[in-house]
Amino acid sequence: MSSAVVSAEWLDDRRDAAASELDASAPPSDADEVWRYSRIADIELSMFGDAPSLDSGPDRVSIDDVAASITLLNGRIVRVERDEGRLGKSFVGSLTELEGGADLLGGLRRHRDQVSTLHDARLHDAVVVDVPRGVVVDGPIVVDSWIDAPGAAVATHVVVRAANGAQVTVLERRRSSEAEQLVLPEVELLAQPDARVGFLAVQELGRATHCLEQQWSDSHQQSHVVASIAAFGGSYARVRADFRLSGRGASGDLLAVYFGDGDQMLDFRTFQDHEAPDTTSNLLFKGAVTGSARSVYSGLIRVNEDAPGTNAFQTNRNLKLSDDAWAYSVPNLEIEQNQVACSHASTVGEIDEMQLFYLESRGVPTTVAEQLLVSGFFAEVIDQLPVDAVRGEMRAIVDAALQADRAAAS
Repeated sequence: MSSAVVSAEWLDDRRDAAASELDASAPPSDADEVWRYSRIADIELSMFGDAPSLDSGPDRVSIDDVAASITLLNGRIVRVERDEGRLGKSFVGSLTELEGGADLLGGLRRHRDQVSTLHDARLHDAVVVDVPRGVVVDGPIVVDSWIDAPGAAVATHVVVRAANGAQVTVLERRRSSEAEQLVLPEVELLAQPDARVGFLAVQELGRATHCLEQQWSDSHQQSHVVASIAAFGGSYARVRADFRLSGRGASGDLLAVYFGDGDQMLDFRTFQDHEAPDTTSNLLFKGAVTGSARSVYSGLIRVNEDAPGTNAFQTNRNLKLSDDAWAYSVPNLEIEQNQVACSHASTVGEIDEMQLFYLESRGVPTTVAEQLLVSGFFAEVIDQLPVDAVRGEMRAIVDAALQADRAAAS
């Protein structure tokens, strides 16, 4: 067990430089395609100051057989627990303790805007998982983040680097109080040749919290990355995922399960960039909205002219569980190479009336039948999440959300 060290001088300098750039940077606008249909116009980024440090938070949500666990309070690492036998020679801890950490932070970013500038200006520490060549980490690494910063912005940053032939799975949990605040998570996933990386973010933020997340991944030759999110909380919660396949034979999966109710808005933007031959990506996002909740999905598959043999698939399915709920889904293709197999699909619909009638005609109560159908709808995604130990928990969260919604409607 260890606690965080004071931020390295280079990180202090980076934070100060970003803070000085904020006034000169242009705020994001819903006039831009990547922000279209968002609620960014309702969020004044400059109004959110620096977050105070915290002494404690709620109990951690634990799972069995973890290789390491890291606890963050308002973006600051306060506890690191490592099982050295499971980790091998892997490093898990603060990026300020890792040689070359300054070069690793932000290394996968491909664009910079006011959101990323504000992230850098509020970043006090970053978690790094660095797995050396050929090491297979036995058990997931858990990052548990608690945020309670009324009127402030909290930046969290997780960097996962798996060297040649290495394997690792990381679970990040994000929770917050009911205060109005802004959370700015950033995730970088680097899989070097023949590596395997699994990442799952479980987002259960408070209902007054805004979240603007950016994920970056890069898959090298014959590597595989699974980048996934389970999103249930927040007022306006957005994820932008840039999924890059830069090495021949690289592959990966993008997965999401989400459930919005009340007046929530859950917003997803994805980019599947195929830059090398014989690469494969498969995106499957499934969500449900009820009450007056909103969801947005916009995705783009881009195939470079130097990427023959690409296989790229993109599927977004949405359930609309109330009259006032709304879901927007637009998949897109941008292909500069003829030798490819690419497809995209999206649906927005209600619970299938024929399936519901079938169950009711066999004596299943309507509420139970609806729950069975919604659970079955999500099962395809949940069964693929890279952390086996939380799949049951994800099913329970979805079931509880549906039960609460139906109880409120009755």
